[in-house]
Amino acid sequence: MTYTLEQVGRVLSKLNLGVSVHSAKKLVDNGKLKRIERPHYCQNTAYNFLVDIESLETYLVNEIGLNANEVSIALFGGSK
Repeated sequence: MTYTLEQVGRVLSKLNLGVSVHSAKKLVDNGKLKRIERPHYCQNTAYNFLVDIESLETYLVNEIGLNANEVSIALFGGSK
């Protein structure tokens, strides 16, 4: 499963870890998040790649130290 860079930016904002898409792009550029080339039918992003959700979840839990439940809520919605 993948998210657009804009969606990753919103997740980071929910968790108070970044305030823009540029924060998410920096994580991808630094190799912290896995970059997936955007399929031709995916037109809802300004960037030519998507982000693997599993790599985002792993980054948030292992490198940032967030609770897995908190990360799941930020990524997929739901209540606390």
